[in-house]
Amino acid sequence: MKDSDNKPPHILLVEDEVLVRMFAVDALEDAGATVEQAGTGAEGLAMLRAHVAGFAGAIVDLGLPDRPGDEIAAAIRALRSDLPILIASGRSERELQQRFASDPRIAFLVKPYTASMLVSELRQLGLQLRDTV
Repeated sequence: MKDSDNKPPHILLVEDEVLVRMFAVDALEDAGATVEQAGTGAEGLAMLRAHVAGFAGAIVDLGLPDRPGDEIAAAIRALRSDLPILIASGRSERELQQRFASDPRIAFLVKPYTASMLVSELRQLGLQLRDTV
């Protein structure tokens, strides 16, 4: 999101676990973002394709039911080379971190995470978000 842009950042959240998705949406909305939610990689990519220029960032779960999150991240990168992407996983993913090490617009977040951890990682990727409680 550009500093001159007064619109809240629009974030794509691709997460199949409903409770995690609800938590993340609440945290992101509390931080001033608007959120589009998808429960599968295919759904998330369809949303991104429909509004490719409208998103300020994406959060992708690594363990999606239809495709691995790293494949979704690579597909997102092919559509938007500048889009910040946060990959969330229930375990440390050294191999993936090495795979995406050359891309400064991709970061990793290990679950379970707090609202402040989520917002902090997105800020480090350049998104303009408010502090959460």
